[in-house]
Amino acid sequence: MDLQPNPGKPRSLTQEGFASFLLWLSPDPGQAAREYLALSEKLRKFFVRKGCLHAEELTDRTLEQVVLIVQKEPKKYSNPISLCYGVARNIWFESRREPIPEALEDDNIPEHAEPEDEFTERELQCLRHCLGQLPLRHRELITQYHQFQGRQKIETRKQLAQIYGGLNKLRITACRIRARLHDCIDNCMQRSALD
Repeated sequence: MDLQPNPGKPRSLTQEGFASFLLWLSPDPGQAAREYLALSEKLRKFFVRKGCLHAEELTDRTLEQVVLIVQKEPKKYSNPISLCYGVARNIWFESRREPIPEALEDDNIPEHAEPEDEFTERELQCLRHCLGQLPLRHRELITQYHQFQGRQKIETRKQLAQIYGGLNKLRITACRIRARLHDCIDNCMQRSALD
């Protein structure tokens, strides 16, 4: 049983295709929406149980492929959950072959990096200056992100992840803010060396 659209063809998920998928789930729009949400939650839990870091993304990919399959052959499949789990297994196998990106945690700072207590006064001034240049939302995020250690750090990051749309999005945002701060501090230090 082929549970994947032809990989050679571009994906073409359309509003009409999604509407026909909902109709396939149930002729009643309210019931179709409830079934869609239930399928989405079951798939997310499936990927979480499999230990996937990006369960939401894999759930979206699964549902997108299921919609395309149903759009192509609506009468071929009669059991939505079986079809979804079949596609989800294929997506899971695919995801296991994808390279795992290295975590962008502060634990991955290279060994030669100086610890914070060895910062010079000028570096601290540059850090304060650059933090002040950030938008308030980014400044608060990055200071809270790096504020604690141990269990308290984990709990804080979980709370931030809920606010910022998930752990992956939080990590990416924090990485971008750190990169911006790093560049600003480097420029500040270079200017102070010229003075």
